[in-house]
Amino acid sequence: MASTARPRPRPVPRAKAAPAEASSSKASSNGASKAPPSVVDDDTMFMRNQGRSSLAWKKLDKLNDASKTKAKAKARSDSEGDSDSPRPRKQSKSKTAGDPHAKIARLLSQELSDESDSDELEITDTFDTPAKTKRKRRSRSRSITPPPALPRYQLQQAREVVRQALGHAQSRSPSPVPYEADESTDTIIFDPELEKLARAAQANRSFSEPAAESQSTDTVEITVKWQPHPSNESGKEWKVVFKLNRTDNFRELFEATAEDASILVENLVMSYNGARLFPSVTPATLKIWDEGELVACDRVTWDYLRANPTAAIAATPVVDVDDSDTDAPSPVYSNTQESDAESDAGGETFKLVLRSALTTKDITVTVRPTTTCGAIVQAFLKKAGLAEKYGKGPRQSIGGKKGKGKGKRGAPPEPEKDPQLSIDGDKMAHDIPIGDMDLDDGDMVDVVGL
Repeated sequence: MASTARPRPRPVPRAKAAPAEASSSKASSNGASKAPPSVVDDDTMFMRNQGRSSLAWKKLDKLNDASKTKAKAKARSDSEGDSDSPRPRKQSKSKTAGDPHAKIARLLSQELSDESDSDELEITDTFDTPAKTKRKRRSRSRSITPPPALPRYQLQQAREVVRQALGHAQSRSPSPVPYEADESTDTIIFDPELEKLARAAQANRSFSEPAAESQSTDTVEITVKWQPHPSNESGKEWKVVFKLNRTDNFRELFEATAEDASILVENLVMSYNGARLFPSVTPATLKIWDEGELVACDRVTWDYLRANPTAAIAATPVVDVDDSDTDAPSPVYSNTQESDAESDAGGETFKLVLRSALTTKDITVTVRPTTTCGAIVQAFLKKAGLAEKYGKGPRQSIGGKKGKGKGKRGAPPEPEKDPQLSIDGDKMAHDIPIGDMDLDDGDMVDVVGL
């Protein structure tokens, strides 16, 4: 039946053998029944088997996996049996060192032996975890960033607050060092005249030493006065007090003053007694041993004041002196009237700057050439607020009537005070006209005798 279902392949002609033919015929008959049918269509090999379900395929996969694991285990056992070296152990990732403090606790819990005399326990082991030994610490700088520097005006304000809190306490100058004579000269005997000269030289040496050498570390008080521009009506004068050593220069003082005035240090100009100063100057150079006053302004104001010397005293009070009242009994202390001399078209006027030891500011007066020196002094006293103290004239204070009553007898009279004008060191009489002195506009005159 099977032979009739499918056609056999076309036979190939072969050489026939007699004995082998019978055997081949028998074998072909048997093989025809047992040989599998040959596949003619190749696509049938890729066709899906519809006879197996998904469960059957899963069982087959499990069987394949089990066979693979058995093969691997067998190959591993064969390789272990062949090798004589032991298998290395796998290191566990867990820490094997344990707690480092446990060993310390164990050492501390041990009881000391009775044989040991000392109760001291020395621990020489160090406990370092493997992680610390493997890890390399990064080196860091130990330096600390310093804070920003404080402005100089804040430091100066702090010094001023401390100085005011201490009550303006001034350091007492140290006592002079006593002179120690050389021991080698003690046995020398001088003549009386030479001995007298040596004693005089010793006394002069102990008292005539300059204060700058013995008190070089003492501090001085410098008052800086700010002078605004004369044409600036809104400008105000202010003063700042600084304290510095005698041997220190004015560089920090210049910087602090420039910060207070809100200008650059290059535009700041300081002067002392009309002379310009520079930051390299020290108080000892100016011979300021205790306190002094400096005048500060900007460069524009300094140039303007040099071009106009009379503008520097424009802000000082101006008094007009009139010599119209000549009928008073005393020409020196007559009742002078303050009138505008410039309104009088009959004579010329000019200005004088008056100063004295009792006044802190200079006073400017406008006078005529015919004005007497006594009228100028009286106007100066009235403007300076000293008219009550020196209001009585010489005739009233000296030639007045003697007092009667219970006054004290034998009391010495008070010394006479006679304020006068001093021009080039010479005192002027009260009845001399100021025009005879050959003065120019803006000249400075001293008032003495106060």
